[in-house]
Amino acid sequence: MNESTGHTCAPPVVLVHGWGSTYERTWGGSDLERNLEQDGRRIIRVDLLGHGTSRAPHESAEYAHMADELAAHLPADTVVDGVGFSLGGKLLLQLACAQPQRFRRLVIAGVGDNLLRPENGAAVAQSLHAGITDDTAAALRPVLAEALASGNDPQALAAAIQRPPSLLTADQLHAIGAEILLAVGDLDVIAGAADQVSAAIPHLTGLVLDGVDHVSTPHSPRLQAQAAQFLQHRRAAPPEVPTAMRAHPG
Repeated sequence: MNESTGHTCAPPVVLVHGWGSTYERTWGGSDLERNLEQDGRRIIRVDLLGHGTSRAPHESAEYAHMADELAAHLPADTVVDGVGFSLGGKLLLQLACAQPQRFRRLVIAGVGDNLLRPENGAAVAQSLHAGITDDTAAALRPVLAEALASGNDPQALAAAIQRPPSLLTADQLHAIGAEILLAVGDLDVIAGAADQVSAAIPHLTGLVLDGVDHVSTPHSPRLQAQAAQFLQHRRAAPPEVPTAMRAHPG
């Protein structure tokens, strides 16, 4: 974990990447990171278990408590804001359900109703070991390409994606007290629709990113601008976005 020292009374912000990537590949040098630094925000930079500079066990059972591993990076004495992409977003939502008092505002990107379904971890792990071939599902190709280019240990990534399931329910999501900005690309066939999740989380603003697929989501200029605005200590108005949101495959 790497942490910057802020100079504002606003909560610190934890930035979390998705499966197969690292903090630096996802948020390092981004407009979002620069905007937060310019606003004087303290940034908590996290590499998830099995990724980047974190330890990388090869047993899937070691990844059963990834949300707790993430929580260990957070300050115990103050609320925080957060931005999480894909797996990082899922883990932040798990923590927000279990410890609602710890979070003020969260930007969750690349997560839709797939949050409520088991991951097809075995198939992803098999494709990771085999590499990208003619038989690789089109939706998985960009995700696998990112994972293979990330410099992460493939065995650790395979173990992480096959971790024991920890699915959330609509009732658990309804207990989240933080304000949520949920951003999904309209070409994101990994996250898919976000109707059920949007209906379950009480303080949620939906953001549809036009022309954006799953892997492109964290690098979307619109996402980064809206996230920075949403996380401002005092913001005048929420982003103008649809009240109902759906990511359409294609």
